[in-house]
Amino acid sequence: MDDIIRVATLNLRNASDRWLERAPLLLDQFVELAPDVIGVQEIHVPTRQGEWIVRKVNERLPAGAPPYALHQANKTGIQSHREGIGIITRLETAGVDSIDLRGGHRVAIRARITRGGREFDFYNTHLHHEAEATEMRLAQATRIIAWIAAHDDVPSIFVGDLNATPDMPPVVAVSEHLRSAYALIHGREPVGTVPTPLNADWGQRPPKTIDYIFVDRRVAVHDARVVFDRVAAHDDRLAASDHYGLVADVSLT
Repeated sequence: MDDIIRVATLNLRNASDRWLERAPLLLDQFVELAPDVIGVQEIHVPTRQGEWIVRKVNERLPAGAPPYALHQANKTGIQSHREGIGIITRLETAGVDSIDLRGGHRVAIRARITRGGREFDFYNTHLHHEAEATEMRLAQATRIIAWIAAHDDVPSIFVGDLNATPDMPPVVAVSEHLRSAYALIHGREPVGTVPTPLNADWGQRPPKTIDYIFVDRRVAVHDARVVFDRVAAHDDRLAASDHYGLVADVSLT
């Protein structure tokens, strides 16, 4: 279908945990997946990791294919030189902005994207990670919800690592306004988006879902699944990241 938009999310795990070894695995799966838009978290700023990924993916595209571009928002304060989040897209982008989530140096980023003469907003974030910071994450999620509401003139898609399971307040709050793409298709969230075999404690803790794709009611979801889930043929502990990604095929109604 020409109106299908493929959206995705993945936490990159910055340049930690065998990055040089797992980078080819990530690139292979990115090219195979061919997302129109993907939100990425934990971009390693010192090595310009996001730009490197985009450059390497574009080198593998067939002649004449639209290239990907990166729109990046770094953390605030002293963390701004260390890590960021980004939106990678091969679609036309009319504008990009970001907001400070006022805690843990966290930010959210928005791109207004055009596809087939229609516009939509794509949001990406990475909420604070400390286990005891539920109230901070809820405040951050609430701030994003208000930001989305302020740009309600076009359909909205919101992705990211919320560092919260489906029953926790930040996800409950988001779910009161937006719908989980994966849950719409499967009736539930994935068994888990963390850990993956890359984690040192793989097999020692239960899986849990903390990564999501949310859509508003002007976005129809046709398919959703877990991605970036393949391990290296020569090493079953070498995965693309310490998170699995998610993808959804959607259309604007």
